[in-house]
Amino acid sequence: MASLDITSPSFQSKPQPARHRMIYSLLKEELDRPGGIHALQLRTKTPQEVERELARQNGARGAV
Repeated sequence: MASLDITSPSFQSKPQPARHRMIYSLLKEELDRPGGIHALQLRTKTPQEVERELARQNGARGAV
């Protein structure tokens, strides 16, 4: 299984299914190709979501 972590401002105000459709449309040829990618795990975030996640992780480390 292929796994992708993608961060893009293009994901702003889009729900996860819409974000995933954007990526699947870009990879359509590879996904349709015999022997191509047959399973794909996506983690799609905006830069702001990544910043919040990092701040939460750093806060949790400092709270010991």
